[in-house]
Order: sequence, then C-alpha cells, then structure tokens
Amino acid sequence: MFEKPDTRNYGRLIGLIGGAIAGGVAIAWAVPVLKKRAMRATTILKKDHRVVSGLFWTLQQTTNPSIRKSIFSQIQNQIEIHAAAEEEIFYPAVRNLYTATAEQQVDEARHEHQQIKDLLHQIATTDANSFEFMSKVNELKEKVEHHVEEEENEMLPMAENQMSNDELDHLGRRIHDRKVQLKERIAA
Repeated sequence: MFEKPDTRNYGRLIGLIGGAIAGGVAIAWAVPVLKKRAMRATTILKKDHRVVSGLFWTLQQTTNPSIRKSIFSQIQNQIEIHAAAEEEIFYPAVRNLYTATAEQQVDEARHEHQQIKDLLHQIATTDANSFEFMSKVNELKEKVEHHVEEEENEMLPMAENQMSNDELDHLGRRIHDRKVQLKERIAA
C-alpha cells in the first residue's frame, strides 16, 4: 500500500543542505569585511571608473541627440564629482607619501584632470547631433581611459602598498561623504 522511499540520495541531499547552510554562515561572516572593503578609497575610485566606462559605452550605442545629451550630462557629472573628490581628498593623501614618484603621479593626474575638464566643457557646448560631438566624446573617452589606466596601474597600487587599510578606509569614507555633498549640490 505505501511505497518505501528511495533513500539512496538522502546522504547527498543532507550534504548539499549542510553545505548550503555552512556557505551561508561563511558568507554572513564575510559581509562586514566586504562592506568595509567597499568603502576603501581605492575600491570607490575603481567603481567610479567602471560607471563612467559603462556610460561611455551606452553613449556610443545611441544616435538620438537628446539621449546622447542626457548620457553625456551623466558622464560629465560623474567625472566632475569623481575628480573633485580625488583632487580634494585622495591626491593630497598620495602626495603626503613624500616620494618623488607620488608627487609626479599626482601632478600628472591633476594635469590630465584639467585636460578632461576642458574637453567636457567643449562637448557640453557642441550640438549632440553633429559629427564633432561624437568625435570629441571619443577623444574624451580615450583621455579618460588613459588616465584610468595610469591611476589603476600606478597610483592606486602605490597607495594600497604604502597606506594602511585603516587609512584607505578613512579616505574612502571622506571621499564617499564628499561625493554625496557634491551630488546634493548638483541636484539642488
């Protein structure tokens, strides 16, 4: 009348359940560490770079002038906020490492920021339906990519090697707070 249950897979099922529970515990333990690392200065700056890269990709996929202008505006805001936070908080901290390399990298990064800001202004006043608009956007993208590559391959690793995790976390909180202030100012 009643069938005997097939018990051959119970052991595997119990193992999977146990593994999932243990994995959940491991993940739950790691969440505060991952959350803290997400507030590290270098992590925040790299995330900003990825956001801008994604916006450039999106802009290059559209031909609609009003959408182009809107996406460009987002790129401009992201870059201006990112650059301000770097120049006010991160670059002075790197300069305070008191090495010739750190000083040279900060000077070069500030110079690149100025070139990027100049291009942003030129693009903002260019007709989004023109060839010139996309030509200048491509030039901007190349300058930003060059800047990001140098920063992520030179300056950020130097900061990670010469600053403690606590220093990087403190800088990250300051960068985050400054970016929030700048975003609120733009939204107002």
